[in-house]
Amino acid sequence: MDLNTLWINVKKIWENGRGYKLREILEETDEVKIAIFTKGKTIAFVYVTIKQVSVQSIKKILKMAEENKSNEIMIATTGKVTPKALEIGRQNNVEFIHKRAPLLYIFDHWLVPEHRVLSKKEAKEVIEKFAGGNPELLPKILVSDPAVRILRAKPGDVIEIRRKIPPKEELVSKYGKKFGEYAYEVLKMLTPAGEEVTYRFVIETPEEYLY
Repeated sequence: MDLNTLWINVKKIWENGRGYKLREILEETDEVKIAIFTKGKTIAFVYVTIKQVSVQSIKKILKMAEENKSNEIMIATTGKVTPKALEIGRQNNVEFIHKRAPLLYIFDHWLVPEHRVLSKKEAKEVIEKFAGGNPELLPKILVSDPAVRILRAKPGDVIEIRRKIPPKEELVSKYGKKFGEYAYEVLKMLTPAGEEVTYRFVIETPEEYLY
């Protein structure tokens, strides 16, 4: 993946997935893109690069984020993050996208349904209605799932997954006649009722599926 492709996905994650706005691009070269995204009073410092992230580079990034009064930090690289740099980043609540933990903006794909993190009040109502008050009885989803990472849901959150079939004309307009009609037929098979809503309880480790 090149820098531009990585940047496009990161930008969609912040803007489309999390509701932030791009405020400023601080630096742009062939190897790095540094940007500020904001949402209300929250400032996110986003560092996108094709280079390996080392201890030296992460210290520099943390300093820049502090100078920009950032509340949140993301480092995205097409390369690796050294173990020590990863440790320093986690100690400073840095969010990473890297070679061993890649992340693309998946919600543009026609097969991926809408995901939404429920408010505490909504989650409580869902748990009462569908799980008798015990969230562990809901179907589960890992915190490492791409949709969960994009939405930044945490263990204990409840995610609503809503799949609905767009009009055939919309799919044809977007993908062309042949593939648009194919996509429509596939979605009809996946969702016979036209719309389907399910819920998932976010967990941290695969072992929690057993309980």
